[in-house]
Parts: sequence; structure tokens; C-alpha cells
Amino acid sequence: MLRQRPLLIPFLALAAGLTVADVTSFLLPLPVVAAVLFCLALSAFIRNRLPLDLFTFLFFFLWGLYALTPWKSPPLPAGEISRYAGPEALIVEGIVASRPSTTPTGSSFVMDVESVLRERSAAPSCGNLMIFVPAGEAALARGDRVRLATRIVVPQKLGLPGEFDYPRYLSYQGISAIGRVASADEIVLMRGAAEDSLLRRIDLVAKRLGDFIRTAVPDGDVSSVLTALLLGDMKQIPKSLNQAYTNAGVNHILSISGFHVGIIAYFIAMVALFCATRSEFLALRFNLRRSVLLLAVPVMVLYLVLTGTAPATARSVVMLVTFVLALYIERESDPVNALLISAFLLVAINPPSLFEISFQLSFLALWGIVIAVPAVTERIKSLEKPWQRNLISFTAASCAASIATAVPVLLYFDQASLNGILANFLIGPLLGYGAVLTGFCALPFVYIYAPLANSLLWLAGKLTAIANALVMVLAKLPLLHYHGIGRLDLLVLVAVMFALTFIRSRRINIALCAILPLAAVIAHIAAPSREDGRLHITMLSVGQGESLLLRLPDGTTMLVDGGGYLHENGNDFGERTLAPALFKLGVKRIDRMVLTHSHPDHVGGLPYVARTFPVGEFWEAAPGGVGDQYDQLRAILDDKKVPRRLLAAGDVLKPGGNVALEVLWPLPPGAGPTRATDEAALNDESLVFRLEYGKFAMLFTADAGAIVEERLLADGADIAAAVLKIGHHGSRYATSGAFLDQVSPRAALISVGSNNFGLPSAATLGLLRRHGLTTYRTDRDGTIEVVSDGSTWSMLTPWRP
Repeated sequence: MLRQRPLLIPFLALAAGLTVADVTSFLLPLPVVAAVLFCLALSAFIRNRLPLDLFTFLFFFLWGLYALTPWKSPPLPAGEISRYAGPEALIVEGIVASRPSTTPTGSSFVMDVESVLRERSAAPSCGNLMIFVPAGEAALARGDRVRLATRIVVPQKLGLPGEFDYPRYLSYQGISAIGRVASADEIVLMRGAAEDSLLRRIDLVAKRLGDFIRTAVPDGDVSSVLTALLLGDMKQIPKSLNQAYTNAGVNHILSISGFHVGIIAYFIAMVALFCATRSEFLALRFNLRRSVLLLAVPVMVLYLVLTGTAPATARSVVMLVTFVLALYIERESDPVNALLISAFLLVAINPPSLFEISFQLSFLALWGIVIAVPAVTERIKSLEKPWQRNLISFTAASCAASIATAVPVLLYFDQASLNGILANFLIGPLLGYGAVLTGFCALPFVYIYAPLANSLLWLAGKLTAIANALVMVLAKLPLLHYHGIGRLDLLVLVAVMFALTFIRSRRINIALCAILPLAAVIAHIAAPSREDGRLHITMLSVGQGESLLLRLPDGTTMLVDGGGYLHENGNDFGERTLAPALFKLGVKRIDRMVLTHSHPDHVGGLPYVARTFPVGEFWEAAPGGVGDQYDQLRAILDDKKVPRRLLAAGDVLKPGGNVALEVLWPLPPGAGPTRATDEAALNDESLVFRLEYGKFAMLFTADAGAIVEERLLADGADIAAAVLKIGHHGSRYATSGAFLDQVSPRAALISVGSNNFGLPSAATLGLLRRHGLTTYRTDRDGTIEVVSDGSTWSMLTPWRP
């Protein structure tokens, strides 16, 4: 088998080494790899093949342990841009180093920093800085020199269950830090084309083609899909339409992959063959059927660069080149070897690509097709009618791709769609054979004869509009939801596919394909229940916001606030951050949703959670909240007919499991001053309550400040608690010494982000130290969990599932 699959050992070893380096951050120095390479060279002279195979595996494994060094442990010169991270805005100058990307919510680009200006002097700098522009399109191109003012931020993980590792993602893109400008008008173009290059010129061609498509097809939904199909730019597709394609199971069609590349390459070859056969000279001197295939290679390589060298496109082009060369030299083309070659080359050239979701989905889908289609084809070759064989083969390919990617899609997105098995029959021909071919033919005529390009794009647009309409219908079909998939399940899938591909024994194949999935299913069924008869209070690390999940001893759940962004940025905090954490924690239902007050950093994630999870009751401080996000939350809850309860001082509730909740603030309507209107005073309308379970108590103070604390002390409220949730993220305007004396806590919890705007204050931290409290902070400790059995309690940090 190893002689038939010469790249199997190198690829497996390289992938294993990269995975170990990624998970453990263990990196080898280059001399160690060089020493093993020398041993590998010597083993080639030994007749016994075993040493060669062993050193081959060892070399590529160690290469994997070294290969991530430039990304995981890059050199940091004195002027590297990440060293300037801080709360103050700086003036940064540099070269645009990427093709600017535009989305419905703004644009972004990577800047190769040259200098940082502050205090009227320029200091040399270096490193890649990702710039986000939430308002307006950055009308720039690769190679332009620009200047802008921004605060330099080095992203940190929040420490949240199910969190996307954004710092790792950026580091694998070679990006050191991020910055933000309010609008494109704040970017100063110092010199256009300061650095000219072939990539810049190709980017300009892509931009012109994209602008032409959007002009020729004014409908934004249609032109955005058409631009994705032809130029690989998916970022302008509206979020709702993109989600519809995902739910319909045909999102893969929007990325330029093997389907598109194969159709276009075949079309180029057929056109070239038709033209070449018109010439008697060429027909007599060349094998045209083999030669015309070579013409597709340079065209597809140029198309790869034009569309941004996405992993799926690169993999498809590499496989195309492999097949074409094999056919040209009259060698048998093996799809498994072609897949191994393309995977090995892409990972060897860019090691972090192994961890890109698009790379994994693309290769698993094609791997599934390589396993299923030849086996099905062998069994249906006796069918007389070609259309029957083609239909069955197409169905087998669609099913294989959907099944092979179901596990990773559930792992990364918590939902999967098998609707693609049906949708591919309708959307594939419309977009693949129709819109892609018609649109591709239009592209060269943008420069040659614009009226013809307009006509072809009009036709492609009509086909795309029909596809969009069908997708919106198919998207309403049921989806597969499951939030318990882990990386072990992905490993089981890969093991089964490996057995089907490389193990010839039918008995072993059947055994592995039965035992491994069954073991995975049993592991999920036998997983221990999270209900253990204890009270669990989990302070979720949601950045500069606040959200706490309570699991009561009877298994019911209570979500207190939902975090959120302080400023509108076009993203949904609930969708991106809070809901994935709840899914990871195994939450299936929110029995009581509690809103302490309606500031964005407390209410922001709740609308999405209310839309996604069943909610039993909604509790909030009387007389209710204000603001757009609050109104959105109320509309969702009202639509789902969720009961609402207004809470005020004096209310005592029994949510379950022998847990008592006593409301201490705000005062009942009419018992206090009129409602505050300024932002700071709204904090003092926060819901303050004391939670008691047996001998354990915890005080929740939300964003209440000194005024509320003084009133509680004056009223003689029972505020004694073992654990205190510090008010207003540790602000110096909350948590007085007298208040701490009365509460007499042993531990303090503070919800605060790493970019903390001066929170928690040094004064508050000093006060907590003087009172002998153990302080836990989400910016340093991540997600924090308090567990109590009613008699004793303990603190778990960092959080463990």
C-alpha cells in the first residue's frame, strides 16, 4: 500500500506534527529537523525499507513540530506594532498588504506597518496590522501607502466555553494586532501604488470585474452571489441570504471549489479542442485531446490568483494539474493520490491551512466522494442508459459529501443540513452549469466588448435569482441540531474514512466502521449528567460586559444578563459569543431569563438567546428597560408568549431546588425618585438580589453604585454573603468599605474585559485586598464557577467542563 500511496506517510506525519505543535505549542529548533533529514538521507542506502519508512515518518513529524514556529513564536523586534498596544490612539503609517475586503457591515484590510507617529516624532515599526472600517468602503488597493489614527489592540481569548480562538486565527494569518477607524474618511492616502506588484494589478482587475458585475446586475442579493461564484468574494453576500444557503446545504457552491474548477476547465478544453480541430496542421501533428488539457492549466492558475487563492480553489487547481499531467504522460490518474498530493502541497506551503475550517470541509467532502463514487460506479456499470448511471453517481457524490462533512459542521457550527442532497439537484445545474459558465464567459468581454459582457451577466443574474428563490424555500426544511460533538468524534470520522480508503481487508473495514461509530454514540449516551444536586453559579467571561448562568440543584437554569458590545459593530453578541458558550455548557433551555438593567453590555446577547432557546419566564427590574436591544428582546419574548415578571425590593422568590432569591433593589414603582434618564444614573436602577442555598449566600449587585449601597445599608437589608459579585465591573464609584464590612464576603467576582477602560479601578482592588478577599476576575481567570452543596462552597477557575 505504501508504494502505491507514496505521500501517505509524509502527509500523515506532517499533519500529526502540526496538530501536536498547535495543541501543545511545543516547537522544535531547526537543527533537530536537519539532523533527522541527514539520517533520512543515509537510510536511503539501506536495503531494508523499514528504516527509510521510519525516518520518513519521523522527519515529517518533526518538520510539523517546527513548521509553525513563524506563526506561534515569531520574532518581535523592538518596534513591532504589537508593542504599541494600549488605550491611547496612535498615528500609524504603512502599506496596504492585502486585498481590501468589503462586507455589508464595513470593510477591512491588512496594513504592513512602517512607522508609528506620536509626540510629533516618527518611530520605525513593523508587523501586520488588521484594520477594520465599520462605516464606508475603504477605496484602497494593495501597495497603497496610508496613514490613520487608531488604538492598537492585541486580541486575547476571553476564556469562554466554546469560544472561537480569534488570537490563534489572526496569528496564523500573520497578523500581530488589530485597529479600528470610525469611517473610511479617516484613512489618509499618502501615496497610491507606493509598491507596485503583479498581485496589486490582479487585485485591480478583480475589483474592476466586481464593480462591473454589480453595475450590470443591480440587485444586491443576486450580484453578491454572482461575485462569489466568479471572483470568490463571498463577504458581500447579505447575512440572511448566506444563512439560507447554509441551511439549504449548498453553501459550498458559493466558494470556488472543484465543482467550479472542473466545469470551467472542461469548458476551456472543449472550446480549445473545437478551435484546434478546425486546423488540419494541428490535427495532423498533435494529439489534440491530450494537448488541449494543458491549455486549461495556466488559465486556471491565473483564475486561482484572481479569486484570492482560497484553500478550496487551490486544492482544486492542484488536483486539476495532477490529473492533466497524468493524462498527458499517459499514466493512470488515481484520485486518492491526487487528493494526497494537493493536501500535502497546500499544507507544506502554508502549514496553518491544515487548521482552516474551509480546508478541512473541502478535503473531507472530496475524500467522501473519492470513497463512495467509484464503489457505486462499479456496481451500476451494467445499467444501459447513461443518464441513469449519471443520476446515481451524482446522488452518491452529493450524499457522500454531505455525510463526510456532517460531523465537522456540527462541531464548528452546532447545526448541519442534509438538505443539500436534494438542493444539489436544483441549485447545482442552475449555478454551476448555468451562472458560472455564463458569467465566466462574460469576464474577458468586460475588457473586449462591454455590451456582450452585460448581456451574458444579465443571463447569469437571472439564473442566480432563480437559484436564490429556490434556496429561500429549501432553507425552511428541517436542520440537524446537536451541540455535543467533540474533536474525538471528528477523529472517529477520519479513522473510518481512512479504513475505507487504505485498508483492503473487508472484515477489518466492517469491524472498524461498526465499532468506532458505535463507541462514539455510546460515549455520548453514557456521558454523565450535569445535574448533581448542587448549585452552580458560572460567571461567563464575556469581555467588558456581564452574564451569569445559574444551574439550580433541581437542574433548572437561570441566565442573569447576556453581556454585549458597548458600541454597535454590526455583529450579534448572542450569536457569536453567548449562545456557543451556553451550548458548550450543555444548556438546552433557559427556565428563567433575568435582566438586571438594559445597558448594551448586559442586554446585548439576550435577544439571540431568546430567539434560539426555549425560555420559561422573563424577570427584570421594575419598571422595565429602554433602548433598541431591549425593545428587540421584548418583542421576541412577547411573540413566544413568555411570561414577564417585574421585580422590586421586598420580593422573595423560590426558583427551585430549595434556593431562595430575595430582591433588594430597585424600590417598587412610586416608592422612590422618578426614573433616571442619564446613562450613569441608569446603573443605579439595576436589579440587586441575594441568592441563598442552605448556609451559602451570594450577593448580585449588577452595575449598582455607591448610592444604592448606602440605601441598602441605611435600610438594614440582609446583605451578608460568602461571595460578592462586585458592582459595575469594579468601578471606584461602587463597593465602599462600609458595604464590604456589612456583606463580609470571603471572595469577590469581577466581570471585566482585557481592554478594560480602567476597570477594575486600582482603588477598588486595593480595598478588596485590605479586606482580605480573594478576588477573581474574568479578564485574568476566564470563566469562573462557584459550586455549593448548601453547606460548603468552592471556586473553580479556570473553568473546567
